[in-house]
Amino acid sequence: MGLITTTPGGALAYNGASGGKIYGYNNISESGLVQVAAANTSRVKLTFHNPGTNDIFIAPVQIQTTGSNVAFSPSNAALGGCIRVYGNGGQYTIEGECQGAYQAFAVTGAGTTNPLTVIDTNI
Repeated sequence: MGLITTTPGGALAYNGASGGKIYGYNNISESGLVQVAAANTSRVKLTFHNPGTNDIFIAPVQIQTTGSNVAFSPSNAALGGCIRVYGNGGQYTIEGECQGAYQAFAVTGAGTTNPLTVIDTNI
């Protein structure tokens, strides 16, 4: 019996495989939410990397309250539900149930031009 192998995006790859998508942002603000990952039903892993000097907060666009999704609007004054990605190379990876949309904002005093790299993969 032979060994079956495949490559990202190949004929035998997981449905929707694309080899990954990398998004670069340079507009993460301390005063407004920026959607950094759209919903993707085929996503299996999402990585946030902060190459800048200021910390950035990552949060889902929707959260659960009483068994149903509701819009989520976090801020520097209300950080519950957020994940902090530290500056100077901090990284955070979500695997498994990460198909929803995600948003980001910067720590107080960071201004409006903070960078963030997002890697979205379906395999």
